[in-house]
Amino acid sequence: MKAVLLCAGAGTRLRPLTFCRPKHLLPVGGRAVLDWVLSDLADAGVHEVIMVVGHESSRLREFVGDGSRWGMAAAYAVQEQPLGLAHALACARHLLDDERFLMYLGDDLLDRGVVVDFAAGFMASGADASLVVKPVEDPRAFGVVVMEDGCVTRLVEKPRVPPSNLAIVGVYGLGPTIWEAVDSIEPSARGELEITDAIDYLVRAGRTVHCHITDGFWADAGSPDALLSANRYFLDLLERRIDGEVDGASSVEGEVQIGAGARVIGSQISGPCLIGPDCVIEDCAIGAHAAIGAGCVLRATAVTDSIIDDGCRVERVRPGVRRSIVGPAAALADLSAPAELRVLAADESLTAPDEERD
Repeated sequence: MKAVLLCAGAGTRLRPLTFCRPKHLLPVGGRAVLDWVLSDLADAGVHEVIMVVGHESSRLREFVGDGSRWGMAAAYAVQEQPLGLAHALACARHLLDDERFLMYLGDDLLDRGVVVDFAAGFMASGADASLVVKPVEDPRAFGVVVMEDGCVTRLVEKPRVPPSNLAIVGVYGLGPTIWEAVDSIEPSARGELEITDAIDYLVRAGRTVHCHITDGFWADAGSPDALLSANRYFLDLLERRIDGEVDGASSVEGEVQIGAGARVIGSQISGPCLIGPDCVIEDCAIGAHAAIGAGCVLRATAVTDSIIDDGCRVERVRPGVRRSIVGPAAALADLSAPAELRVLAADESLTAPDEERD
């Protein structure tokens, strides 16, 4: 089984975090978003992944390489301009035979096992296409489907008046008839070839389109809030493991992982949380849903519900940081505020009083 993985998006909603790297490489739960996605595809039995990337793709190519880390082969196609999901899919057409395959949006994260079940069901079916959908409170920002007797009868992209509450999650099963559909549709009002229009073409042509309803976790990790939501989800799956050193003046409660070479000194650690290898955590309170990357130094501060990437320094921040994302090798030092700070800090940035910057 092959999968087409769409990773050409620029991640503008995540700036400044994406000024220096693709959104697909941002960390959640101690691993890159793309690592979780590729692991899902590998678990589903995918043997070859076709990455559709944009111009600035060197870091994605470097991260994925030949795909052997996930037990699959990797190939690459380039989408020259952001002209829609159906257009991105068409950029990979020359790498696909006349076969059934999966298409996955590279920044979507789902409950563990959903992709496995969906892929098995689609490959065993005779459907021309299938979608994963999830009931949501406000589906106006998504593609939406209408179902009758287990089959999709209508698709609408970002409707002002949604015909149902079933939002399309970014995982699709597609057969060779999708190429007829892609060749037949016209650009939408926003100038893009929409995958919803292509699948709606199949529906209107009398083809069979199924959908797989999930009530589990789903995050389109394209915004800071979505990244933090995904981080919470994956940290909730942690099992306690202490490989680093914890001194007698510290306490560790709940599902906490502390990496090898890390040192916890005079601090209170409350899970679920993750402290990466070779960290120094001194006189700190690390609370639930904090993910601290490798080689970080944290002193005299509190961190909860945040992602602190590799090599960061967070010192004497009062009363602490919450719901923050701090890029690798960034520094927050000697800051105080009436309430916990919420910070989005790009790679290698410095946030400190003016005298330290000078």
